[in-house]
Amino acid sequence: MNPTKRYLQTLLTYYEEEVSGETYFLGLAEHFVEHKKLMLLAKVERYAAQSVLPLLEKYALSPRDESILKAEGEEAIQQHQNMGWLQFMAHIVQRYPDYLDEFLALQAMAPKEDHLALKILTEHEVAAIDFARREIAGDPDSLDSLNQYLQR
Repeated sequence: MNPTKRYLQTLLTYYEEEVSGETYFLGLAEHFVEHKKLMLLAKVERYAAQSVLPLLEKYALSPRDESILKAEGEEAIQQHQNMGWLQFMAHIVQRYPDYLDEFLALQAMAPKEDHLALKILTEHEVAAIDFARREIAGDPDSLDSLNQYLQR
């Protein structure tokens, strides 16, 4: 199966969003007491981006300059920096399943040989949602899913 133009454009967009997402979580770490947890979420974003970087290289896709992507991440911080921690976790639980659906749609349109890298990308969203649910529940082991994801 040859990749479609839509697949390639979406792949590039999602890679760029993960790079800006890293900056977003790093920036939010300055506004929450739970800064170490946000730093871990930033690592998960970077890991997800790196998982699909070989696909960008394979298809000769050129992301925008990282400084531009980081600026986009910094702009997004304002939307959530004044939330309470549990309110922010609820936001993740409510909003991030939409991202999960988008990643699954990307995987569905991908050539079979790209599925492994895209599965890693998709699974980072599963880990983030699980983390947020466990935070809301007061689970002292809420970071387990994030740490397990980074062990892949």
